[in-house]
Amino acid sequence: MKTKVNFMRMLLIAVLLASVAGTMAQNQSLTQTVCVGSQVYSVDDIAGATFTWTISGGGTFTPPSTSNTITVNWTTPGTGYTLSVFSTLNGCQGNTQSVTVNVVEQPVGPTLALKTPDVISFCEGAYPNVSATFTAGSGGVGCTDEFQYRIDGGAWVVYTSGALISTAGATSLIEIQGRRNGCTPSLGCTGTDWTTLASWAITTTLPVTVTVVADPNPVCAGAQVTFTATVQNGGLTPIYVWSVNGAVDPLATGSTYTYTPANGDLVVCSVTSSETCGSPKPAISNTITMVVKPLPVTSPIWHN
Repeated sequence: MKTKVNFMRMLLIAVLLASVAGTMAQNQSLTQTVCVGSQVYSVDDIAGATFTWTISGGGTFTPPSTSNTITVNWTTPGTGYTLSVFSTLNGCQGNTQSVTVNVVEQPVGPTLALKTPDVISFCEGAYPNVSATFTAGSGGVGCTDEFQYRIDGGAWVVYTSGALISTAGATSLIEIQGRRNGCTPSLGCTGTDWTTLASWAITTTLPVTVTVVADPNPVCAGAQVTFTATVQNGGLTPIYVWSVNGAVDPLATGSTYTYTPANGDLVVCSVTSSETCGSPKPAISNTITMVVKPLPVTSPIWHN
């Protein structure tokens, strides 16, 4: 029983050591591409030996270093930097090992190239679709650009640069985000955070209506009549246009209109709202049909 327990302990230790060794294993290729930042390099330890590290450029470390492990702070993007090391034991210098290092900038996320429509906001229903294209991100190793969009604060959906997004049902906001992601962390490359690259605020359409009343109607021939227009969602500075029988009166520009009608005259008012999202533009009122009663004709007085 004791033998079995010892065997299990030894097996567990072996598994743990293999796991640690796998975690610490390093790429031993002769070239490497890393991002600006710190990288750890090592060679197998040799009992009693000292190690001498040199670097041709592109980064720094704190000398003297006699350990088999060293940290290099790569500070300058470029290609063909050389990191070398040799060991010394009992006064004897061993062979030199080198790795060629190419240093690239940390990842920079994509940026907006063009959004369509190129506006900050628009009225509900004004555009059936929106879209955006982007300038690719840069830097990093193994990185790719990612995009996503959402409508009215809903769930994020994967987006492809240039794809159309339907605005049907959207009432407040459409957003597109981007980032540079999927970088190789072991090479010191850190992806970027999600950033809003394009957005459109959506304003609800305001229905514009116009109602006209006449005072008085019917009316006696020769009497003036005042017409009054009541507007819904006209805004602060609506534009009024009055017409009689289809002919516009250029002098009538207010919410009231006074004139002397003829029987059967058709009076209409159209209003263009100053609200950005007022619709329709112009809004057309109801038609007033004037009833004008003729004046009675009194004959001369008959007398003997």
